[in-house]
Amino acid sequence: MDAYTVILSPDPDSGGFAAIVPAMPGALTQGDDLAEALHNAAEVMSLWLEVAAERGQAPLAESPKLIADEVASVLEDRDAAGWDHEILLRMVTPEPDVVAA
Repeated sequence: MDAYTVILSPDPDSGGFAAIVPAMPGALTQGDDLAEALHNAAEVMSLWLEVAAERGQAPLAESPKLIADEVASVLEDRDAAGWDHEILLRMVTPEPDVVAA
């Protein structure tokens, strides 16, 4: 299974992380810490792929522009909230057990 870029945006107020998968529109999740956010991202990616397969769809092709556009959107949201520009990018593989279920 392919790995996908996940954008992680830390919440300076709660300490948690929001996670966005640019190649999978609407694939959003969060976690109380980095490990939980990454685990939840892998899970939501698997569910997204399952639903997309049923509809005959596939993830968007990852490209520097796709990632950069989503990073810009996250940074704009952080600006609007009065937060710094700290974000993390990670490559995450969907959870195989969720897809097989």
